[in-house]
Amino acid sequence: MGETEKKEQLEMMREAGVKAGIAPVQNLFNEDQRIEEVKRLGILDLNLSRESRYNSMTQVATYLTDCPQSTINILGSNVQQCKASFGFEPEQKEMMEEIPREISVCQFGLAKPGQPLIIENILEDDRTKNWKNMPFDPGFRFYASLPLMSSRGFSIGTLCVFDPNPKNLDHQQIDGLRLLSDQIVHMLEKELNPKEGVAVPEDKTKEQPSQMKGQYYSVTSILFADFIGFTNLVENSDPGELLETLNIFFNGFDRIISKHNVLKVKTVGDCYMCVGGIPSQQKTHAKEVCAAAIDLLKFVEGTNIQYEALGKPCWELRIGIHSGPVIAGSAGNAFDIWGDAVNIAARLESSGESGKIHISEKTKDYLEGTGNCTPRGEVELKGKGSWSTFFLEGLN
Repeated sequence: MGETEKKEQLEMMREAGVKAGIAPVQNLFNEDQRIEEVKRLGILDLNLSRESRYNSMTQVATYLTDCPQSTINILGSNVQQCKASFGFEPEQKEMMEEIPREISVCQFGLAKPGQPLIIENILEDDRTKNWKNMPFDPGFRFYASLPLMSSRGFSIGTLCVFDPNPKNLDHQQIDGLRLLSDQIVHMLEKELNPKEGVAVPEDKTKEQPSQMKGQYYSVTSILFADFIGFTNLVENSDPGELLETLNIFFNGFDRIISKHNVLKVKTVGDCYMCVGGIPSQQKTHAKEVCAAAIDLLKFVEGTNIQYEALGKPCWELRIGIHSGPVIAGSAGNAFDIWGDAVNIAARLESSGESGKIHISEKTKDYLEGTGNCTPRGEVELKGKGSWSTFFLEGLN
């Protein structure tokens, strides 16, 4: 198909989408930076149709999910390009090669960067139900996608699976797609930017501002621990004694998380923060962080027994854990992590209870049946809406 014909076809599809009542996703956060990332990689100009590695990834995606079709799509500012696929007829593949982004299903994944998009029934979901008004039927009713997140933390596209019947996926199937999407991005970045990550030249002067360096991790488990009533302790304790006590606790916490392969992020006042899954992305990240949390509580309980015998005030610890994607990096020598998953873990901690480990449903999923959890029901997390959460009682 020539360029003129392609442009005419795209315009016809846009007009059909408007008539059908398909509403494009609006007010995307950091969309300009996301588009710059797509341009940096130059992937819209890349032809992967003959690259067996990428087509094989889509085939594996169908095996993982028991869906008959899969695609790798790249999302530009106004088009969506299919770079690899499995399970489609030649005429379908030609149709999908490039379509207007505003009529695609993948566009809705941009509203929540880093998160899977699951639409159990295309014709019943408010975002896609008007597809029935289009002059052509895409032939699928179920859709699921994992974002292709670049190392800089921007969604450049999706790894999708399709099924002609409404259905759903379980946690392991979704996580399998996540692992595939990570590998796809790794291959793309290695091919397109082989020099990415080269060290800063030695002639960099001290006067130049330090650069923030970060790496996207598609899944981690984040722990926040905080001492309840710390303000009251500050008001009623000698500053030197207070500092000594915090050092006892935080030094003990450091030893505990090191034993469980968990990485310390930082302490802020009486708050202690650590993360599992960095840098190795090990499957056991949630179990390791939860095991560390259990030991943190035991350490505080043991220390309080000693304090009680000495007539000192006891300290009460509250813990929150959530699993999700983050950007991990540093400015200078300071390590930190960023992302919505971090904020959710903090909210879980602040809405928890003394002596308990408050975890999200996502963390419970990653425990894969090894956690002894008590449902807490729906909990309103400040600024995050209603969440289904649990108290972790132990590990099997």
